[in-house]
Amino acid sequence: MSTLCMEPSISSVVIVDERGQRIAARYYSNGLQTLAAQQKLEASLLNKALKSAADGEADIVLFDGHVAVMRAGKDVHLFVTGDQDENEIILVEVLNALYNALSSLLPGGSLSSRNMMEKLDVVLLVLDELVDGGVILEIESSAIVNRVGMKGAEGSAAASAVPGMPGVAGSSTTPQQALLSFKEQMTRAFKATGN
Repeated sequence: MSTLCMEPSISSVVIVDERGQRIAARYYSNGLQTLAAQQKLEASLLNKALKSAADGEADIVLFDGHVAVMRAGKDVHLFVTGDQDENEIILVEVLNALYNALSSLLPGGSLSSRNMMEKLDVVLLVLDELVDGGVILEIESSAIVNRVGMKGAEGSAAASAVPGMPGVAGSSTTPQQALLSFKEQMTRAFKATGN
């Protein structure tokens, strides 16, 4: 008789501030695809977090057919949820990887709503490197930090290699200006090679 071994699955990863406002979230469960369902879950999670006595530690709660693990930052709450039969230890490891990666990447190591909003691109990259489609990709926070750092370096290298191109934060270059700049650079390159 064979036993079926299922791989761990994440239903959602949610970060909200102390007022319940969403900072970042990823939902992977079919039952959480509507905005109303997501907001209901976020309100329930925050309510549970505010009642929790765990300071700086992960806390585990069961509710509405979900198991949720939560951890608080300065003025934010981080949550990882799974189905009610999901292994809590695995969920806690995912949560700790999220917490530690964000602590390493955010200025001053502070998990505050202000830091997260200012570095939202970093927060979203961490979420993407952690879980994809409900499948856990990585639980080693140092590996996540390295991957996010590489993606940030690729973006800044591309930005510095082609000045004035769109996609650079704070750039006001229009697509037409970028195309004109590209044409001018190509013309100079062809003239320099004598073609």
